[in-house]
Parts: sequence; structure tokens; C-alpha cells
Amino acid sequence: MSSSAGTEFADWQAIRELTATYNRCFDNSDAVGWAGTFLTSGRLEVRGEGVAYTGHEELADFCRSRGWGILHMTLDPELTVDGDHAEQRCNLLMFRRHESQERPTLLATGRYSDTLVRTSEGWRFDLRAVQLDTRLGAHEEMSP
Repeated sequence: MSSSAGTEFADWQAIRELTATYNRCFDNSDAVGWAGTFLTSGRLEVRGEGVAYTGHEELADFCRSRGWGILHMTLDPELTVDGDHAEQRCNLLMFRRHESQERPTLLATGRYSDTLVRTSEGWRFDLRAVQLDTRLGAHEEMSP
């Protein structure tokens, strides 16, 4: 493996770990950790719904408002890295978890389109845009 290929793999792995941290923090109601996956000026958009949250304070407030019970799964990542900037596209499955440990309910499918920036602390989302295909569960329980 060339050093270039090794660098590319390291970036790919770091971005996938950031995405996993995003999922885990949101799903566990860790609002500060979840907001920290974004740049301080980072933005989450729900395309087609006119909903957006910008900056760590708005992002953390959104996460806190949802509470525990969502389970995000991101699949089939496509990554392009160009120096300190990257783009990622991945599919999304979103489930509702139940404290009673009954079977999770599929709520939605969709995909994320992300722009990322390498910082001194590692990769961070600049823009995370989610496009939901369908909402299969109760509308009031949805969270991107």
C-alpha cells in the first residue's frame, strides 16, 4: 500500500468513525457530543421540509428535544476526500427503540449528503443534509 493509499484509508476511517459518533451520540441523547461532530458553524438540514439547525447551540437543543429512543444506522458510504475537505453520501435507516425492549420499529429510510472539513481536532461536518424517502412510523416521533 502506498503512503497515498494509506492516507486515503486513514481519512475514510476517521470520517466513518465521526459518522458512528454522530449516530451514537444522538441515539443516546448526548447533545454536546452530537453537536461536537459539527464545526461550530455546522448545519443540519432536513431537505424537503424547510428544517435546519445551525451552530452547536441549536444542534444541541434539537438533540435534547428528541430524547432517547431513536436508532440511526448509516450504510453504503461513498467518500471523496480532497485535501482538508470531503464529501460523503450514505444511506439511512432510522428505527424507534422501546424501553420495554420490544422489537424496534422502522421509522424512515433516506440518505445523508455531507460536506466535511478537517480541523485540528479531526474531521467535522460542515453540512449534513438528510433527505427522507419515507416515514414509516408515527410522524411525531421522527428525528433526522
